Amino acid sequence: MSLVGRVIIEQLEVHAYHGWHAHEEQFGQPFTVDLELEADLLREAASDDLQHALDYAAIVSATRTLFVEKRYKLVEAAAAALAQGLLARFPRVASVHVRVRKLKPPIPERIAAVGIDLHLARADLAKLNG
Repeated sequence: MSLVGRVIIEQLEVHAYHGWHAHEEQFGQPFTVDLELEADLLREAASDDLQHALDYAAIVSATRTLFVEKRYKLVEAAAAALAQGLLARFPRVASVHVRVRKLKPPIPERIAAVGIDLHLARADLAKLNG
């Protein structure tokens, strides 16, 4: 028996240095990251014990490190690297849904955000890396 569910983290705010333009690389900018990590949650549901769970704080810490430690020109590349890194760090996770929003894009029109939304299943990792 399994109990497939998703751990959800919404609107994690991070300051990172992704972007095509020199000022984005130099000064960075704010991003928000939304995550859904799909896994079998039967063990933690049955035990009601944090040691059996996908720890939200550990996911947030890993996300911050993965998203900020390396600089990318494109948000697509940063989001894909984040998804791959989360799957590598959390082996119980079957798939990751990542949404990254650049809150202050270098676009003259008034706009709330731009970004990327992607889904990566563990089964597709070989295709992405091969």
